[in-house]
Amino acid sequence: MKDIINFDAVRLSTELSKFQKHKSIPTSFFDGTFSLLDLKENYNDLSKKHQKIADKLISQYTQDINSSQGSLHKSFLNEYIGFLNNQCTRKPEWEFGPVMKKFRQNINPVRALIYDAKEVIKYFNHNNEHHMWLQEILSDKELNSKLLDCIVRDRKRVDKIINYYHPLYKSANIELPIEMLHLKQLRQDLLEYANFVTVLKKWDPK
Repeated sequence: MKDIINFDAVRLSTELSKFQKHKSIPTSFFDGTFSLLDLKENYNDLSKKHQKIADKLISQYTQDINSSQGSLHKSFLNEYIGFLNNQCTRKPEWEFGPVMKKFRQNINPVRALIYDAKEVIKYFNHNNEHHMWLQEILSDKELNSKLLDCIVRDRKRVDKIINYYHPLYKSANIELPIEMLHLKQLRQDLLEYANFVTVLKKWDPK
């Protein structure tokens, strides 16, 4: 069986080689393309050579962040925006027309699905076409499992961002930005979504 190639590790290796050559942190670590969290997540898939370079980059990057409130906030915002732009729960596959049309534009489609499902469960009617359709959708084991995986994936990413940056803000005695508060609320929301989707597996409106 062939080894699975970690393309993120391959791309990070290229950026690390740039860092080694130019002695400056590549712009990809400032525009949201990559982050320290990406390095740490893919660290074990890097070559020994690139792991050593990664250690140097992480050390320099952390020093730069700690030396300035502006640098810390910029780094955090890169992570924050990068997450918002790549949420698993915002993938088009979760945009169900009959659900999305009931909510404001640009709502997270999984959030909309959860809200609608809660209402349907509360007022379920076998004669309601939408209720029957949604029940069939959400009781599908494959879709349910995929949805839960997506929610958990987003929550893990949020956890990593909070767990890394929250202590830095606290240790520097800097007020937490509103984006951090948003992530904390989102983490709680995602936990509730995961629990709700788990319960949906057993939903039988007989």
